[in-house]
Amino acid sequence: MSGGEATDRQAAWISELLSFALERLPSMRRPDGVFCFEVLAPSLELRGRSLRYTLICLLGLERARRAGLDVPVDPDELLQLAIDEIDSPEVTLGDLGLLLWADARMGGKWHDKIAFRMHGLIGAGFPDLIGVELSWVVIGAAEARADVLLDDALGRQLARIDRRSDLFRRRDRGIAVRLPNFATQIYGVLALATAARHGREHALAPARRAADRLLELQRPDGGWPWIFDTRTARVVEPYEIYSVHQDAMVPMALFALSEVSGDARYTQAALDGLDWVFGQNELGRSMLDRQVGIVYRSIRRRRGVDRPVLYLNAAGALAGWAPFARVRGPLEVTPTDRPYHLGWILEAWAAREPRTP
Repeated sequence: MSGGEATDRQAAWISELLSFALERLPSMRRPDGVFCFEVLAPSLELRGRSLRYTLICLLGLERARRAGLDVPVDPDELLQLAIDEIDSPEVTLGDLGLLLWADARMGGKWHDKIAFRMHGLIGAGFPDLIGVELSWVVIGAAEARADVLLDDALGRQLARIDRRSDLFRRRDRGIAVRLPNFATQIYGVLALATAARHGREHALAPARRAADRLLELQRPDGGWPWIFDTRTARVVEPYEIYSVHQDAMVPMALFALSEVSGDARYTQAALDGLDWVFGQNELGRSMLDRQVGIVYRSIRRRRGVDRPVLYLNAAGALAGWAPFARVRGPLEVTPTDRPYHLGWILEAWAAREPRTP
């Protein structure tokens, strides 16, 4: 981690997040070894099955193992499980980007098999992937040094940047391309920073411009808003505000950008977002509930209000005005969490001990 200082309180929170993730992840696995889709409080019953979330947990657990932490799930077992299911219809090109990333970190044993499957999905032309999946392909190709794939995917991602805002459009075409979510932005920053670290220096400047725009739009309490208009650089709809953005995805991306650019502002912005998770938020409550055993997924508009407000704001933004973007309530905590959240916590913080004053 480059630059930035954590307070003693933030350092304690980081330690708590790491220990919580390692403690809870085994309970989120199904009997077949794949991680569930989500858990619901207070019972924490397992819902669904997700190979994608298994891949993200694989990345986090392998990073934690390399950092010398005692991991409760064997990453080698997860990698083999993913390879065994590589031909499943559930596995997308973005998922294969995650798998390529994980395999490269673990020695590249399955590189050819993964690349063959990726090329089969690409076919005659690179598909119009949503922003999140395109970013994972860029990262996987960069980490695996798959130069042809990297240059193709990176070119697609750079072409999606709207020069009026420096933000990433959701995809290449479609009615809602100009209204992407925060995940599109922060994975895009991570992808460009990773590409820059692997020799694509031209990716650094747009990564910084996108990150700088996000820093401008960060809420006063450290929260990262949800839906943007890439033409106007305005927040269309702030909710939901997700815990995983605050304590994992933003740190992953901004630490990577800080390391490749040497700019400590990005590290500091990531650290500042932690306060939101631990009570400096709209509801004044910690999102990590040790008694129940969950990090609550988000703060959202109350059910029944959330979708109408989102649709009105989105329609209004396309017409030039988001009428309820500044309206705050009524709000509630989303009583679920997903295993990828804990996987990304490990990816964000393992071997990145912050400095304290």
